[in-house]
Amino acid sequence: MVPLLALTASSLLSSLLPCPLAAGWELIWEKQLPTKSATGQVIGGFSAIQLNPNLRSLLLLSDAPASFVLEAKWRGSLLEPQWQLGEPQPLLNPPEGPLDGEALVRVGQNYWMASEGRLGGLQPAALLELQADPDGGSSDAAGSNGAGSGAGVSGGGMSGGMSGSGKLKVVGFHPLPEDWQPQLGRGLAPNQGPEALVALPGQRLLIAAERPLQQDPNGQLRLLIAQVGPKGLRYEPVGSPLAYSPEPGAAAHWGLTDLLALEPGNREQTGQLLALWRGYAQPQRWWSRLELLAPLALGTKSQEPKPPLAQWDLLAIGLGPDNWEAMAVGPSLADGRSTLLLASDDNFNPLQANRLALIAPKRIGCPLGKRLGLGPGQGKEQGLGQGSVAEPTVMKMTRVK
Repeated sequence: MVPLLALTASSLLSSLLPCPLAAGWELIWEKQLPTKSATGQVIGGFSAIQLNPNLRSLLLLSDAPASFVLEAKWRGSLLEPQWQLGEPQPLLNPPEGPLDGEALVRVGQNYWMASEGRLGGLQPAALLELQADPDGGSSDAAGSNGAGSGAGVSGGGMSGGMSGSGKLKVVGFHPLPEDWQPQLGRGLAPNQGPEALVALPGQRLLIAAERPLQQDPNGQLRLLIAQVGPKGLRYEPVGSPLAYSPEPGAAAHWGLTDLLALEPGNREQTGQLLALWRGYAQPQRWWSRLELLAPLALGTKSQEPKPPLAQWDLLAIGLGPDNWEAMAVGPSLADGRSTLLLASDDNFNPLQANRLALIAPKRIGCPLGKRLGLGPGQGKEQGLGQGSVAEPTVMKMTRVK
């Protein structure tokens, strides 16, 4: 059996960034998933991904009108995966009206899901609190469907997270503040978020829209804090927006699809973040951009958005052109580097596909344990000119053979 190596939070920043940043990323593998489960149920629309704590299965969230989660057990090896797919599990106890699940994070024993809003109030933009349902049989009894090839990794259930029936039950529904709700000329545009969730220390969640709110400047993407407490949940505005800069030709369908924390941060600011952006233009042109973001102040004081510290064109490394929407920290490679898992949303469109991919940072002449700092004087030590911090560079890379 080839183990899937775990990664500690303290080593994440040093092992999950290219070194130097200009070294970029490499594509380890990309696999296409089926469009139907073993029993013939249609699956797809994957908008969020979580690697299970036992590191042998994934939890995928679908943005289908009746949102569901699906477990994919990691068979085969790390480099040659094979997926045993369970059956789609609709959310239990859902609120009235449709949902549009776009992001999923785990905080303690519960999950939190972001659901997009629609005009008219029938589907408000909201956060939903979810609990694993303890009733029913083990998810090990679910059917299987394969993708990829290889052998050697034994599977496991959703230990520490999804156990019992393998279903999630809605235990809380929290509409976003009024100025975020889709309205004529204000709030989120329909089908434009909330799109990303990041778990922060102190039972807090960082929420990001997909595109600027209708009342906001075009170059600024608004953020929001959700503070979870014993008396419920409250929202707090954030004065630091993300810089919103579509690729040329992609402005009509450009948006943030996911955020990932590389450091825990504190109450005053986040740590460094990775941001995944997606663009589309008819008839079938796609963009996929990964950005490294500087820590963001979490106070309410208005600030100008900071440019990214670095950005990478993921299609240039061989990633298939598609609707890449989700990312999560993957297992460590044998050389100690961590990885990023990516998932695409096929929109239930036959011209697209459900895909999973694994990418890893390149490290050229850098000890694995060396922290890639970007503070005063540190960028120069890594061979990054002073302009590398202030001005992002698009790194072109070749696909790993």
